[in-house]
Amino acid sequence: MRDETLIDEQEAEEMHEAMDYAQHEQTWEGITNLVKWAIIELAFLLLALFCFIQAGQPLLGGLLILIGLLLIPGTRLFGPKHLPE
Repeated sequence: MRDETLIDEQEAEEMHEAMDYAQHEQTWEGITNLVKWAIIELAFLLLALFCFIQAGQPLLGGLLILIGLLLIPGTRLFGPKHLPE
């Protein structure tokens, strides 16, 4: 009975390792995507604040903030589609 339990545990570990790798890659892709978009959004916000405060161009600053807010949903709607594997 003990040998069967040991074999079942080994099979479960092998299956878990195979499934775990795909999940790790998906998590890593999500994190890097989040960091990329955070950097892009901060760049738009920095430029918008510069336009508001230093350049005296509130319309341009507001436009940059609007573009920054619509950029992520726009790329999700009109960007390349990812097919499920």
